[in-house]
Amino acid sequence: MDDVGTGFGATGRIAATASPRVQDFEHFFDVNRNRLVKALSMTLGDSELAADAVDEAMTRAVQRWSTVGAYARPEGWVYRVAFNWATSRFRRRRRDREYAPKIAAPAATFDHDFDPDLQDALATLSDAHRSVLVLRFFYDWDVQTTADALDISAGTVKSRTSRALELMAARLADPADPDEKEVER
Repeated sequence: MDDVGTGFGATGRIAATASPRVQDFEHFFDVNRNRLVKALSMTLGDSELAADAVDEAMTRAVQRWSTVGAYARPEGWVYRVAFNWATSRFRRRRRDREYAPKIAAPAATFDHDFDPDLQDALATLSDAHRSVLVLRFFYDWDVQTTADALDISAGTVKSRTSRALELMAARLADPADPDEKEVER
């Protein structure tokens, strides 16, 4: 039986009578969900949180699809919503840890084809710098598209990209350098 007004059947797939709007969202979801999870995993260093965040953002996107679907890059909107949701979760986790016993957290998991040296170097960057690099080079987005997705200026994208690449180059050249510190601009 169809959920009233959604076009989704009992399996969660789109019913044959679904509106073109819902069908467009299903295509968007199928094309972008896994890539967004991977991009956010690289940014956050936590693949489970990234998957949860993208799923939450996709839920919000389908609720607003008439608006979000009209954007030039709806995946940029989903990335930004997912990133904001995940950073909010990080803050809640940090606050909860202050009052909870200290327990070791498992390391984040990444795809095995992801270069571990690059992963380690990315981990030394701030979230802001990592986000810019992931969107610019993993998604291969231009400066303006990245700026729009992160809701920052094009100049900020350029400066963060430049600074992040400098830090990455230094880290990859000498990964044992303890003087290299995370920089936030």
